[in-house]
Amino acid sequence: MSDHKINNTSEYWKEMDFDVSAYTINWDTEKAKRYLEENEADFICQYVLLANKYGILLPHNIKVSDCLREDVLHLIRTDQTIYTEDWAIFRINKLYAHNKKLLYHSHIYTQRDSIIQLEEIVNADLLITYHDVVCNNDDSTYAEPVTLLFFKNYFYITFEADTFFEVLSNRNANFGVDNSETAYLNTPRFNSFLRDFIILCFEYGATDFDFEKLGYENFSEQGILFGNEVVYYEDIYDLLPEKHKYKAFEEIQVVLDETHYKRYLEDKKETK
Repeated sequence: MSDHKINNTSEYWKEMDFDVSAYTINWDTEKAKRYLEENEADFICQYVLLANKYGILLPHNIKVSDCLREDVLHLIRTDQTIYTEDWAIFRINKLYAHNKKLLYHSHIYTQRDSIIQLEEIVNADLLITYHDVVCNNDDSTYAEPVTLLFFKNYFYITFEADTFFEVLSNRNANFGVDNSETAYLNTPRFNSFLRDFIILCFEYGATDFDFEKLGYENFSEQGILFGNEVVYYEDIYDLLPEKHKYKAFEEIQVVLDETHYKRYLEDKKETK
C-alpha cells in the first residue's frame, strides 16, 4: 500500500515513543578539553553562525549581529549556570537556557491546509512555536524536532519528534502518512548542519564521533535518509522555488577547516 498524501501532514507529527538514533561528539583527553575551553568564545561564535545558517537548533539567548563576539563574551563573563558542579565550564548550553530549562527551536517548514510555511517550532507534536513559548508562556516544550546537549566532555544530538521523516508511522499516523514534501525542505538542512557541526567540533579539538542507531531505520552515520540516501541542503538549494529557499543558507558564511576531521576519518579507516 502506498503512503497517504494529505494536505496537513504537520498535524501528524508525533513525539517519539522511545529512544532514537543519536550522534555524539567527544573530547576524550584533558588536552582536547582544555583546548575547547580555552577557545570557547571562538567556538560559540562559529556555532551561532552555523545554527542560523541552517535554521537548526537556533540559540535562544544570542542572535546573529555585528556584535556577535561581544555578546558571546558577555554571556561567558556573566554566566550564572543553572547546572550542577558536574557540568563542564564550557557554556554552550547557556545559549538555550529559558526559565531554568533548555529551550530548543528550529526553523521548520510545516504544512497545514495545503499551505507550506516556515515556522519556529519548539513542540512538533502540538505545533507550538517559539512565539507561543516566549510570548504566550506556553510550557509545552517537549517533542522538539532536534535537541543538543553538552555534558562534561561531549555533545549529544538526538530527536524528540519525527518531523524529519519522509514517511510518518506513529499513533497519529497509523496508516503511513507521506511527509516527503516538508521533509525535503527540512531534512537536508539538518544533514548539512550535522556534517558542518561535526567538522567544527573537530576543528576545536574533538577526538571521536559516535553514531548510535536505535529504533528507526531511516538514520545513518551521515544523517537522516531521504529516498534511501543522505541528501544535503546544497544538493537541492538551487532546485527549490524561491519561496521555499531558506535564505540564511546563502547569506551567512561560515568558514570551516576540515583538516582535523578528515584526518580522524582516515585514521578510523586504517584501524578497521
